[in-house]
Amino acid sequence: MSSEELHGNPPPIPSGIDVRVYSMEYCPYAQRTRLALAVKGVPFDVINCNLKRKPAFFLEANPNGQVPVLLHDGNVIYESEVTVEYIDEVFPGKFRLYPANPGDRARARLVMINFSSKVVPALYKAYREPNEENETALLNHLEQFVENPLKKLGTPYYGGDHVGVIDINLWPFLERVDASAASGYWKALSPDRFPTLLAYIERMKQTEGIKETIHSPEEHAHVRISYKSPDPDYNHHSKSPIYAAA
Repeated sequence: MSSEELHGNPPPIPSGIDVRVYSMEYCPYAQRTRLALAVKGVPFDVINCNLKRKPAFFLEANPNGQVPVLLHDGNVIYESEVTVEYIDEVFPGKFRLYPANPGDRARARLVMINFSSKVVPALYKAYREPNEENETALLNHLEQFVENPLKKLGTPYYGGDHVGVIDINLWPFLERVDASAASGYWKALSPDRFPTLLAYIERMKQTEGIKETIHSPEEHAHVRISYKSPDPDYNHHSKSPIYAAA
């Protein structure tokens, strides 16, 4: 482990901060919550949790034992998409993540549903078994559900000129696609086949509120290998304190 794990209850939220997130540094779902807060410019405190030895305070907040959990103003919110919607409503900021128009909101949800039901399972299957068949399936899904819709939109982000809810929802997984290619875990995306997606990935990596959460390909590779062990290295280059059951 790269840093010491803590036990017991975490200290109170620091003065001047109203939001705390129970997270795990490398969980893409928890990353969504942190992205939404960062893009909105909301100061927040992070407590990372060992998901193999879950601390009692974390299970009390979410009996399902899953991150993220958002604590704010007496509210305990979990499920990544629910936390992002809450953040968007409570902290309007300079722009909203969800479209104002009901039809556009419904279409945004459909994009996220298709991505979660098609691309994410293909990504995890290629993670577990990196062979040509699984990589081909992942590439086909990326082309159908990301490259082609992005090209049709013709805007810098799914949210238009700024990051929107779809960008927040998809990015953690696209980061892992990019990092796995960069580390040689599978083939790089072809510029001929994925010009729009590759440009989008580079744009997101330079976007305020996004770039601060990104991990290097080497870090992703370390954690991906670690997940296969009985005691995953949840502490690897953790930016926040990590709590575990004693």
